[in-house]
Amino acid sequence: MRADAISRFRCLLPATAILIAAPAVSQTRDHAPVSLPSARVMAQDKAGSESWTYARPASEFRKYRTVMIPAAIVYQGPDAQFEGISQADRAKFADMITQELRTEMAKSFPAPASPQTDTLRLQVTILGATKTTGGIATATRVTGLGFATSALKSVLGKPGSLTGSILYAVELYDARTNELMLAAVRRRTPDPLDVPATISQTETVKAVAREFADGARKRLVALTGAGQ
Repeated sequence: MRADAISRFRCLLPATAILIAAPAVSQTRDHAPVSLPSARVMAQDKAGSESWTYARPASEFRKYRTVMIPAAIVYQGPDAQFEGISQADRAKFADMITQELRTEMAKSFPAPASPQTDTLRLQVTILGATKTTGGIATATRVTGLGFATSALKSVLGKPGSLTGSILYAVELYDARTNELMLAAVRRRTPDPLDVPATISQTETVKAVAREFADGARKRLVALTGAGQ
């Protein structure tokens, strides 16, 4: 039954928000983040990958029409993967993702002041990040060969050269009962053709947050039928 649920989850809500895996050496290739609340119920999507997923069997989403977005959490577990990124920057990146997600979700889902019977809670946890090599990463996009290479990577869904990434978890709960319904761990990078995202780490996070929020809203609309 669990395998069927995970398969259904992938069809309805691929990782909760169009997420792209990027190559990196990390502990999440061996186990789900140990201090993440949903870690014990997640299954690895593919051996050696950083993708982990959980879907509660027989979840019914059609009754949900509102979404609460708590502030994104900066992961403090022993297997956090921030590669020299300061605590201040981690907090800044979490806030950027929170604000982008709240703004985007508001287009389709009201945010109640307190949980109702039709309310979902979408919790994001930033598990790690890799740095963008500003300037050099941009240069690899704007040359003729670099642009062609980036275009090919974009089509293939691969990350761009020297561009950073964000590793994060998404946990979707019934806000009233606190029951975990869906969870996923993914690593995401900006599209290789997104040249502004290569300028700095902040621009990389902005691009990731924007793409993540847009995808998350569209997937939740498809899952719940809100506005259809």
